[in-house]
Amino acid sequence: MLPSRFGPAASAVAGIGLLSVMDGLVKFVGANHSTFQVAALRYAFGATIAFAIFRAARTPWPNLATFKPHAWRSVVVAVTSVTFFYSIMTLPLAVALTLSFTSPIFIALFAALLLHERPGGQIVFALGLGFAGVLVVLWDRLDTAGGASVPGIAAALVSSVSYALSMVALKSRASRDPITTIVLLQNALAGLLLAPVAATQFTMPSGVELLVFLFIGILGSCGHLCMAWAYGRADASRLGVFEYTAFVWAVAIGFLVFAEIPTLGTLLGATLIVGGAMLVSGGTKAKAVHEPEVEIGP
Repeated sequence: MLPSRFGPAASAVAGIGLLSVMDGLVKFVGANHSTFQVAALRYAFGATIAFAIFRAARTPWPNLATFKPHAWRSVVVAVTSVTFFYSIMTLPLAVALTLSFTSPIFIALFAALLLHERPGGQIVFALGLGFAGVLVVLWDRLDTAGGASVPGIAAALVSSVSYALSMVALKSRASRDPITTIVLLQNALAGLLLAPVAATQFTMPSGVELLVFLFIGILGSCGHLCMAWAYGRADASRLGVFEYTAFVWAVAIGFLVFAEIPTLGTLLGATLIVGGAMLVSGGTKAKAVHEPEVEIGP
C-alpha cells in the first residue's frame, strides 16, 4: 500500500512513468512477436506478479458481486492493450502517445455520463483543441509515411477511447475494492481473454525476451497499482490530465532506444491535444453526489 503522504497526482504520475517504460519494452519485443502474443504474455506475467502481491497483502478473495464489473472491464482492458500495443509497434512512440493524449478528454466525457461528475463549459472547446491536434498529427504522418500508417493511427485512437472508458470504470470500483484485487482481476481476466488468439500466433521467445516479458509484467502491475490507488482518491476527470506526462517518456525512450526524433507536426499536435486536456482539468468541477457502479457490457 502506498504511504499516505503520496497524493493521487503523484501516484498517477508514477504509474504513468512505469507504464511508459513498459511501452518501450513492448515495442522492443513487438519486433519479433505478434501483438496478441505480446499482450497475452504481458498479462500472464502481470497476473503472476499481481497474485504474489495479492497473497502477500492477505487480501480476501473477491465475491461474485466484485467479480462481475471487473470481468466486463477486463474486456475493455484487453481491447485497449491490443490496439495500443499495435500502435506503438507500428508508429513512433511519440506519435502513438500523442494520439493517446485524447484520452483525458474522453475520460472527462465518460465521467460526466457514467459517474455524474459535472463538467464545466470548457469541455466542448477542449474537444475542439484535441480534435485539431489529432488532425495535425494525421496530416503529418500521412505526409511522412503515407497510407501505411493509417492502421496504426486508427488503433491508437480506438485505444484512447477504450482506455478512457476503462479508467472511468476503474474509478467506479477503486474506492470500493482493494487495489490488489483490482490489479489481479485486470491482469488475469484480460490475459485469459487474449490467450486463445495468442496461442494461434505463438512464437517462442528467447531467454532475453522472457526476461523482458517478466519486467513488462512487473512494470504493468506496479503501474496499475499506482493508478488504482490514485483513482480511488481523486476524480477521474482531474487525474486524466496527468496522462500527458507520458509524452516526455515517449520522446526520451523513442530517441535513446529507437533513434526516433519527433517531427514538428507531432510536437504541434501534442501541444493542441495537451492544451485540450489541461482545459478539461481546469474546467471540470467534478462533484459526484454518489459513485454509481459502471457496468460495461450487457
